[in-house]
Amino acid sequence: MGGPNLEVVKFGIYVMFPIGWMLYFGGPEFFDRHVRNINFWPKEETTNKPPSTKQDIQSELVRLKLEREARWRRRHEQQAQEQAQD
Repeated sequence: MGGPNLEVVKFGIYVMFPIGWMLYFGGPEFFDRHVRNINFWPKEETTNKPPSTKQDIQSELVRLKLEREARWRRRHEQQAQEQAQD
């Protein structure tokens, strides 16, 4: 086995290695170089904006209802055509 000096060196490595990584990756230079340039959030113009006023909400509900009815009609027309072909 190594002896007490080896144990001191191993302990020093075990303690200093995480501290070194923390100092390198947690430093402001690393943040400025690598993290600040990432465009994580989408631009405000491209995001979904839910309706906020009562009139906007009502018009959106009417639009969604019309779309749902149109999908329902298309689906039933397709099913009728498939049954007519059989």
